[in-house]
This record gives sequence, structure tokens and C-alpha cells, in this order.
Amino acid sequence: MQFNSLDFIFYFLPVFLAVYRLAPKGVRSYILPAGSFIFYGFATGWSAVALISLAACLVWTLLAGLALEKYKNPWLLALAVAVPAGALIFFKLYRGGELLPPGMSFYVFGVIAILVEIKRGRLPVRGYVRGLTAQITMFPKLISGPIADPVELKRQTERPHKTLYTFHLGLQQFIIGLGLKVLLADRLGGVWSRANMAGFESISTPFAWLALLSFSLKLYFDFYGYSMMAVGLGHMLGYHLPMNFLEPYSSRSVSEFYRRWHATLGRWFREYIYIPLGGNRKGKLRTAVNLAVVWLLTGLWHGVGGGYLIWAGALFILILNERLWLRKYLEKTRVLPHIYTVFFILLTWAAFAAGTGEGAIALFARLFGVGGILNVSDFLTWGAKYGWILLAGVFFATPVPKRVWERIQGRWYADALLFVVFWAAAYFMATAGQDPFMYFNF
Repeated sequence: MQFNSLDFIFYFLPVFLAVYRLAPKGVRSYILPAGSFIFYGFATGWSAVALISLAACLVWTLLAGLALEKYKNPWLLALAVAVPAGALIFFKLYRGGELLPPGMSFYVFGVIAILVEIKRGRLPVRGYVRGLTAQITMFPKLISGPIADPVELKRQTERPHKTLYTFHLGLQQFIIGLGLKVLLADRLGGVWSRANMAGFESISTPFAWLALLSFSLKLYFDFYGYSMMAVGLGHMLGYHLPMNFLEPYSSRSVSEFYRRWHATLGRWFREYIYIPLGGNRKGKLRTAVNLAVVWLLTGLWHGVGGGYLIWAGALFILILNERLWLRKYLEKTRVLPHIYTVFFILLTWAAFAAGTGEGAIALFARLFGVGGILNVSDFLTWGAKYGWILLAGVFFATPVPKRVWERIQGRWYADALLFVVFWAAAYFMATAGQDPFMYFNF
């Protein structure tokens, strides 16, 4: 059961919201963790490994948090963080990650943030056990984020802002996210699927670029859609979860792109890895080393395949070059930085999409015509079939749709439009089935 499933939308969510919002205030703090465990059970097929891992992580956080609150010892913090981090590494490496509990990467990073903030004295444990339990297990963000600031979430947990306005706003955001996922992302992957079926060595160079555009847009709207649904669910519960995507394809540099793409993961690495290592305060060489550490960990967080490491390494080189000399040139023009950013982001997605080093090399060879362009009939055939949805994806990746929505959001016809989007998405889910979220496996 995922957010884009009929069971979640028509059964779990209405029942949970009714119980949660009608329950007495003193009981409500128990309902969110209990409902979240039930959701996680359905989402993982009641996997014993997944449920035990989440429960063990929760218990460890509470016990280690109590010890940190009392002693505030840096070595104790290292041990407290090493246990969940070690468990994540084990599951990532064991049998190629096939036993990795869904969402573990996200909730472990959330737990590490909680433990660090307890050590810093910014987050209590005594008197806040139920609140921490709700933070860790909160189902809107449990499986694929966003990774929320635990101190800010504590403030909201103590006084959730539940009004008719926030519920309506959350419902709108949930439906927008559902539309992005079901009506855009699930349709956009067609060209990429054809390229994978044919094999990278067998496709033409124009089709390779079309397939890469297909993957890039599918990944964006898949994860953007999930994040919008998560934020919407948070508003329905009275919480303001952070936005994860801030119009990344409008960026003027690769550095800016990754401040806007999966923004909460970027903030986590900056707050808990990059700045503690010294950030950019200790000279250019130390800055380069700190960036290398961050991007190595980012690549490993996504997976241990060679493609992920190539992706992370390429981004490290691009961002370091921007910091050292390229940024001043990018700031002098208006159009060229956008072209530069989109071009290199697409190239880095090629390695990410391939997943393995061999696959990345094969795809790069096709992209640049190594061995010949080959017959372009595949480009003509599938471009004609999927061209309209790819153009729609490019349009919705611009700031224009968001600007239009902000102007009409409070009008009655905005809700009428979302009514159509919702039932169109429900129709596709009923007839075409459920397409899992791509980040569900990270």
C-alpha cells in the first residue's frame, strides 16, 4: 500500500483521519504512531524484517536519547549514531540490498538528526517520548521523506495546527501530487522503458537522448509528486512538512539545482556532515575534501552500484568547479547558465539511471554516437508516440504551472479542476494498476 493506491486513498486514509481528528487530545498522540505502524505494515507486505527494524530503531533512539540527554558525551553520540547507521549499511550491502526495509534510509537519517539535536540540548527526551515516537514513525514522511527538522517538528507536535483551512490546503496538495505521479510520471517513463528493453547498445543516439529526457522527467515528477502528497498529508494532520522540490529545473548552476532538488536531503548533509567537517571555512583544499565526503556519502546513500558513484563523482567535480572559478562566469549571462545546468544534469542522470558502471558506459557511448548513430527509426517511432507527454513534462517542469496555480488556488474552479484530476488519477490506478514510487527502494 502506497499513497498512489486505491486501498490507501479510499480505505486507510479516511478511516485514519476520522479516528485521528475525532479522538480526544490525550489519545491523539498514540493514534499517529499506531496508525503509522499499520500503514508501514501494509506498505511492506507485513515484512517482519521491516517492522522489527523500525521498532528497534525507535527503541534505540529513545534509550540512546535518554543517555545523551544526561551525559552529552561526544563518544556516546558516536555510538548512538553508529548503531542505526551501521544497520543501514548492513542492509544496503547484504545481498545487494534485497532485504533493505523500505524507507530505512529516510527514517535512519531522521533518527541521526534527532540524536544530534538531543546532544546539542535542543531536543528533550524526558516528557517528550510520545512526541519523538510520533516524529520517527509519522507515516506521511516515513518511507520517502521529506526529512524534517526535528526541532521544528517538536514545536508542531506539541501544538498541531488543525484547521479547516489547513485540511483543505493539504487535500489540494495531495491531489496535485497524485496527479503529478499518476498522470505525468507514470506516463513519462514509456520511452525509457523501451530503451531498457532494447538495450543501450541497440538504440540510436537521438533515441538515447529522448530516453534520458524521459527518465529525468519521470524521476522528477515521481518524487515531486510523492513529496507533494506527503506535505499534503502532513497538513491534513496539522503539521507543516518542508517542501522537497523548489523548481530545480529553473536553476542557473548545478550547485543551485541540488539546493532545490531533494532539498531536505541536501539540508541534512549540510547540517550534519558538511558543516561539522568544517564546511568552507578552512580553505579551498579542506572545502574540496568536505564536498568529496558529502557526495561520496550521497552516492552510497542511493546505492552501492557503480552508476551511483559515477553520478556522485561527476556532481562533485561540477560543483567544485563552480565554486572555484565557473560561478563568476555563469552569473554574467541569463540564458547560458540554464542550458549549461540542464545539459550536465541530464548527463549525470545517465549514470544514475543506468545504476551500474557498465550500464553507464554503454549509455554514454550511445548518447555521443560512439560506434555510429545507428538507425533512427526508434526515435521516429517512439518520439511520435510519446512526444506529447514529454512536451507536457517539460512544460510542467517550468515555473509557469505553479505561478498559474498560485493565482487561481482560492477560486472555486481550482477545486473543480482538482476534482477532475483526482478521478482521472483514480481511473488510471484502477485500470493500469499501481506503479511504485521510484524512491521507495532507497
